[in-house]
Amino acid sequence: MRDLIPFLRLYRRHWLLLSCGLALTLFTLLAGIGLLSLSGWFLSAAAVAGLSLVGRQNFNYLFPAGAVRFLSIVRTASRWGDRVVTHDATFRLLTRLRILFWEKLAPLPAARLQGFRQGDLLNRLVADIDAMDHVYLRLVTPLITALLTLLAIFVFLQRFDLQLAQTLTLSLLLIGLLLPALLYRLGRTPGRQLAQSRASLRIRYLDYVENQAEWLLFGAEAEQRQHLELAESRMIAAQRRMNLLSGLSTALLTLSAGVLLLVILWLSADGVGDRHADPLIALMVFITLAAFEAINPLVAAFQHLASTLASARRLNEVLQEAEPLRYGSATLDPAATSLALSLQQVHFGYPGQPEVLSDLSLQLAAGEKLAIVGPTGCGKSTLLGLITREWSASAGALTLNGRPLAELDESSLRASMAVVSQRVHIFSATLADNLRLAAPSASDEELVAILQAVGLDALLLGDTPRKALQLWLGDGGRPLSGGEQRRLGLARALLHRGPLLLLDEPTEGLDPATEQAILALIFEHARDKSLLMITHRLTGLQQMDRVLRLEQGQLQPVTV
Repeated sequence: MRDLIPFLRLYRRHWLLLSCGLALTLFTLLAGIGLLSLSGWFLSAAAVAGLSLVGRQNFNYLFPAGAVRFLSIVRTASRWGDRVVTHDATFRLLTRLRILFWEKLAPLPAARLQGFRQGDLLNRLVADIDAMDHVYLRLVTPLITALLTLLAIFVFLQRFDLQLAQTLTLSLLLIGLLLPALLYRLGRTPGRQLAQSRASLRIRYLDYVENQAEWLLFGAEAEQRQHLELAESRMIAAQRRMNLLSGLSTALLTLSAGVLLLVILWLSADGVGDRHADPLIALMVFITLAAFEAINPLVAAFQHLASTLASARRLNEVLQEAEPLRYGSATLDPAATSLALSLQQVHFGYPGQPEVLSDLSLQLAAGEKLAIVGPTGCGKSTLLGLITREWSASAGALTLNGRPLAELDESSLRASMAVVSQRVHIFSATLADNLRLAAPSASDEELVAILQAVGLDALLLGDTPRKALQLWLGDGGRPLSGGEQRRLGLARALLHRGPLLLLDEPTEGLDPATEQAILALIFEHARDKSLLMITHRLTGLQQMDRVLRLEQGQLQPVTV
């Protein structure tokens, strides 16, 4: 239950709305119990009064009939208000929880995220957060309203018969404790299995859709479908076990209600309190039946509590256990046109693997142009990951203009660097939106000019420039080829205008003529800037001040 504490703390933000929803739920429950018990007594009393002339003349038909109508109106109105207010409060909580989850997730570097798959994170963001609506709607609210309802029943019934009041409320309290505890224990394993199978199925579906081209290309599509069907059958089996448990809970509740009804009927058969047998017996019977409306939601809540707890644990792994990268408060000169970069005796290895970089030292002077070449997998991209703080070195010092990277604040660090990574992510947005990530205040004219400079003129043909910039790129930039995506990434870097330009294979996938044009553009743009370029080819590197080769974690000079 400790896993639910962080989510219960969120209630303080919407305590007034949540309290109103709780009060409306209580009014609905009490009005329903009052309506059923009063109607039962009224019908019985009216029937008894009708047997004698005196009874017919003295019986007050108007007050009970009016009370029944009043309770009907109260129950209907409070039920409507209950649905509106409680669901609005729940949606507000889930919205805040999603924002909080994203605020915790977004700052995490690659080192913190490597234990999570994309499909798994998506499942936590959507399905696991959705499961948290059980906490308020199906756990907290039913639990509080059940206790208050039992108290109200005791206060009401003790005016007629203290023994019956004690028997009924204690019996209901016992049933409300034992049945949920039993069903929680029975539903703990299948509840966890259901949460895990749902997550597994969603992850497999996401992988299947994202990589469908590869499955078809290598003839593995049928095998992947079998994996999907197996994951689906596991989820269905878990759902079947939970449905069987739901049937068992209904049977136990019905049995408990029947037994308690017989007990109350037997205790009140000779009369309620000091009275002889009269219509108050019907009141006791119907209030017993109606009181189970307060117990029923508890049984269902605790039956699915294990599944909710499993979702809460998965969310807490990000909300509480995932530590974001810490930044300092130091800043760099915003007017600087170039920066000096220094790496001293840096060591780094991925978890569970040998060191990729071993005692590596590198000096990049302000305004210097440096290229690092080397075979695939030698650690070139890892080196850029350390400079951008995507990863953290296990030993050694990294400084920018003499300032340790860890002491710089994030905005200053990001403003100082313009980066083109190997994998350029294209967002599901317009062409202009994807470019303005690097320069939010850039005009349409600047965007058109940069697209022409990087050789993306074809995207501007056939339309006015303003209309061409509204081209919808879709998820992953499907209208663009791999080379066009890389040039779009370069356009972002040129728009960003950071004094340190970090490029990872910027001309990969381009034809020789386009490659020469792009390199010329890079050197023109970086004339007064510091440039560090990662590549595996020596072509076009004659304009570099230095070229180093990275191999076995060490840097060696190369003559071009």
